[in-house]
Amino acid sequence: MPRVTGILVLALACAAGCNHTQTADRGGAPVKPEQPTLIEPKGNVLYEEKFADLKNWRHEGGHKLLLDKDEPGTLRLECIGSGQGKKGTQAFCLTDFPDGIAVEFDFKALTKRGLLLCFVAMKGIDGEDMFDPKQPKREGIFNDYVHNPKLRSYHVSISRYGDKGIHTGVSNFRRNPGLNLVGQGPDLCKEIKTWYRIRVIKDGGHLQLGVDGKLAHEFTDPQTLDTPMPGSGKVGFRAIGKDVRTLIRNFRVRALR
Repeated sequence: MPRVTGILVLALACAAGCNHTQTADRGGAPVKPEQPTLIEPKGNVLYEEKFADLKNWRHEGGHKLLLDKDEPGTLRLECIGSGQGKKGTQAFCLTDFPDGIAVEFDFKALTKRGLLLCFVAMKGIDGEDMFDPKQPKREGIFNDYVHNPKLRSYHVSISRYGDKGIHTGVSNFRRNPGLNLVGQGPDLCKEIKTWYRIRVIKDGGHLQLGVDGKLAHEFTDPQTLDTPMPGSGKVGFRAIGKDVRTLIRNFRVRALR
């Protein structure tokens, strides 16, 4: 009887989950399914920032947003003595970007006790600018951006260390308002004091995170929420943690088509 039960369980498992059967070509050789790849933008460059100054960036929250003194043309975000969910350092580009874009930048983490978030399509829930004076006042805490019913966006975590200095190994895509988890995959930015080339693809409800030309993870929004799906809007960063010091350079936004 135990043998029959084992066979039955195996058969049921294969029927439910064995979806990786390879098809065969005309010669009988197995054909591997196509692997997802990182989208290459083919449109015009919409914006490029070499960080000679910060006149087109808005600093929100506390801590420091400045130009790095040791590496010219580099934005530095510092957040020291804070923690997850508390007041962080936010930097938002003042330019509004359409949907269908690739956001690219070089990124380096100098410390291990915190993380960087990249926001895309940040806009008022009714399409107004995120800096509209009618927006609720923001103090730089996480809830100001992810649970504010007047703002919508997506964000993705990059180089995600906990406050105790342990790398989580996981990167999340979330949709706001509501901090809804919509995508998850490996966080490939595991080393500090190492430059990584980041690419965030925003194409309607399809988003990707790429690191050094490799697709880390992606998702397609099922659009089951009541709030409007984020489309166009602003791009920005949030540094948050016990001791976060991050560098960003060669920031560029390019149309996908």
